[in-house]
Amino acid sequence: MNNRNFSRSVRTVFFLVLPLIGACSFAGQMAKSSVEGVTSHYSNDHFTLVATIPANFGFTSKAKYSPKDGEKCDVYSPGLGGNVTRQQQKSNTTEAKQVEQTVSTDIPLEYNIADCSMELTSVSYELSGRYGPGSLDRDMELAGGLSVADKVSITKESAPSVIEQRGICTWYFQISTSKIKKGEIEKILSCEATGPEWEMTHDRFKRRKPGGVIARGDISNKSVHVEFKLSPLEEPYYQNYWIKLPGGWKPCTGRWNSSREELCTSPPQFRTFKLNGRDCSVYPGCNE
Repeated sequence: MNNRNFSRSVRTVFFLVLPLIGACSFAGQMAKSSVEGVTSHYSNDHFTLVATIPANFGFTSKAKYSPKDGEKCDVYSPGLGGNVTRQQQKSNTTEAKQVEQTVSTDIPLEYNIADCSMELTSVSYELSGRYGPGSLDRDMELAGGLSVADKVSITKESAPSVIEQRGICTWYFQISTSKIKKGEIEKILSCEATGPEWEMTHDRFKRRKPGGVIARGDISNKSVHVEFKLSPLEEPYYQNYWIKLPGGWKPCTGRWNSSREELCTSPPQFRTFKLNGRDCSVYPGCNE
């Protein structure tokens, strides 16, 4: 065999082996993932999250886990072509019903996979609801949650066995500028924390979401009760862009003649909008 034929043979063997090497690497990673799937588990140590949600609203809790201090929890990512730090999320979803619901779920405090130990770092609350019959007449709100820390300096006493949280959810309306709903009313859901008597500050900038920070040692075997109520009153999303009259809310137009409501002038100038396919001048009654 001459040198040229020998070189050609070597190249042929090399390119035939390359896919096999990739296949073996992929197969090895799949086998490793399968083994890790068998060995992964959540801890029995947990707290219980109890959520009360209004009729026609769904609720999702998302528990997030991160490696403990000192743990090396790298895993190969085929998409990135290198190692990344493991993260884990455990979600629980309750679909909306036409009645108020109270649901309960246990949130484990640890997650273990292979030689990696992870701990709970946060739990987020998500509410989703509909405000109309259309497929786009819905919104989802990140409605607060818990941050779990090793130490909480502001906590002087241990948490009670039942931790109570409250939130009032409000639909805020505006005139849409999106292509599919341009000129129509759309609504944005917002949930804010309240006190024990369901009181809430009138200053939007001082409001916060339900939840807070809790020490890791204070949450084991405890119950967190979060209750959401829907406000019967709707408000404009932009303050001072609508004026409330005896017949309802009227949107202003102003100096720019834009496709949405504008900051009200003195004297106010009003514009129309669409609601369920109708041309309207006042919300929610459409006509004065």
